[in-house]
Amino acid sequence: MHLEIDLSPIEWLLAVLFILGVGIVSGRILGVSRGFLRATVAGVLGTLVGLVTAGVVLRDAAAPDSTELLALTFAFGLIATMVLSIALEVVLRRRTHLRRPKLRTRLRTAATIGGRLVEVTRIARRHGLAGPRLASRSAFATPETAARVARFLEDCGGMFVKFGQIASTRADLLPPALVTALKDLQSDVKPVPVARIHATLERELGRPAQKAFASFSEEPLAAASIGQTHVARTLDGEDVVVKVRRPDVEIDVARDAAVLRWASRIADRRSEAARALGLVRVSDELVRSIGKELDFTEEAAYGRALRVAILDANVEGVAVPRVLTGMTSEAVLVLERVWGRPVSDGAAVDGCGVTRSLLADRLLRAFLSAMFDSGTFHADPHPGNILVDAGGTLWLIDFGAVGIIDAVTLRALQLVGLGLGTGEPGLIARGLREMSGSAGPAVNVVALESEISRLLSEQLVGAGFNPRTLQHLLSIMERQGLPVPPAFTLIARAVVTLEGTLRGIDPTINLATAALEHFGASLQPVSGDASELARRELLRALPSLRALPALVEDIALQLRSGLVRFEVETLTPARRAALTGWIDQVIFAAVGSVGLLTSALLLVSAGLAGVGEDTATLTATGSIGLVLSSVMLLRVVAQVVRRQSDAAEP
Repeated sequence: MHLEIDLSPIEWLLAVLFILGVGIVSGRILGVSRGFLRATVAGVLGTLVGLVTAGVVLRDAAAPDSTELLALTFAFGLIATMVLSIALEVVLRRRTHLRRPKLRTRLRTAATIGGRLVEVTRIARRHGLAGPRLASRSAFATPETAARVARFLEDCGGMFVKFGQIASTRADLLPPALVTALKDLQSDVKPVPVARIHATLERELGRPAQKAFASFSEEPLAAASIGQTHVARTLDGEDVVVKVRRPDVEIDVARDAAVLRWASRIADRRSEAARALGLVRVSDELVRSIGKELDFTEEAAYGRALRVAILDANVEGVAVPRVLTGMTSEAVLVLERVWGRPVSDGAAVDGCGVTRSLLADRLLRAFLSAMFDSGTFHADPHPGNILVDAGGTLWLIDFGAVGIIDAVTLRALQLVGLGLGTGEPGLIARGLREMSGSAGPAVNVVALESEISRLLSEQLVGAGFNPRTLQHLLSIMERQGLPVPPAFTLIARAVVTLEGTLRGIDPTINLATAALEHFGASLQPVSGDASELARRELLRALPSLRALPALVEDIALQLRSGLVRFEVETLTPARRAALTGWIDQVIFAAVGSVGLLTSALLLVSAGLAGVGEDTATLTATGSIGLVLSSVMLLRVVAQVVRRQSDAAEP
């Protein structure tokens, strides 16, 4: 068979439109949405298959009609495109939608990822992390293995150190020994040449640094894995700190993120310890966290929110640096300069003119007031993120570690705080259920309150605000099958970190006692008796009580008029919809199978009958039925594949 294609420019344009039409129509029939590139690839390949198949069918015709050729090409091309679309769906399953890197970043990442994989594998073997050492569930919990992991990350360098630093803040996911080892990770990052910093500033600010600032320090104040900071002075004479994102850092992040995900999935398949830790989930969370740090506009927004919350707390001697919004972009962050030293510097704390006990008191009140009143808190209040200046003012820095509590979780957290303050497990249980969303009403309330009651008796000395009690509450929620809001996880870790910072400032402080002293009015009843507690709960429930009479009246009227009916629903709406969908697809597949079998019989009959007017009718009917039946069956297959693809998404 000889197939020659000779088309004019107009005919080529029509051919392209034809191919795109086949790709789009096939997607509509299958009931799936695909990207333009995937639809075009499937359309091109499917059309070629359809054209070849039509040529084979018409090879014995003396002078095949162009209309007949076009019709057969479309019919066979449509079926082939649908089959190819399903095949592409199986091979190229959809992933969770994350911020997609630029094409240049993806190409450079692909060019360097192979060498990075070899390097990381070699370092892992050198530290004994590539063999059976990590096979047991408790492997990561030992100090020896934790130290090996920390040294491995340090030797890998680059973003792996940053991943380890972020992981050290996830005490809710990792064993204590591993968290402790990762806290000591230090990033040995070489400064970026100042010429490249100037190039970034000019690109982001639209003018050279010499025109944007009155002065700009050539020597960096600090160099980190994501950004590098310089001191400067604005044209208005204000001293500021300029944080500039390292050039091409997104390439390093994408490359090391790909290696980390690949390694975590390999470990998950081969190691029980990795599966027990949920290493795949942990690595995905780390990648998402560091991805957010690449955008300084998000960090600036968190900084403004924390500043407003601290100002609203109205605690003397605690402040947050101001963000210069007009000079901040995705790769540049400009902040008010703070002249202070970390509170871990004993000389700076003792020489500030404010007693240690008062400094600790101010920090605690500002933290808890911002968290309980505004729903905003510093998620990593370690000594390095809190500076003290010569006048005794405490400055909260590092806006990449700011937590925002949504309204529902904040109300629930206030209930938990009230329960901790009064030692009442029922209030704590109600708070945990409310913050768990739709899973809350289904929990066993008796079992939940019983566990909380045992926790209070074991962990609390009297009625207090024990920081580690929050982490035990997280464990209780997991055992009871309650989803834990991310904000509550951050709060539990932040409060424990805060306690360590406060003890570094004032070793005599008792966080539980101090919290009750500052928040006695909101965390416990004034008189401590049952009547006062009942009064507070009555006030909290007042909005619901006001609507109760009208609600009762409406129900009574509907009962009297016979409008109220009781139905027992055996299936939830979601399950009913899923079951209906499966039934529809089974019926669809059955009809398609019968149609396919009937069409095949018609074509066989036409072949046996020979040439004639009746056989032409049988052939046409069989061919049309064959196409329609194939389309029906392929649609069912596509929906099954898509459902499996959706279920496989993290």
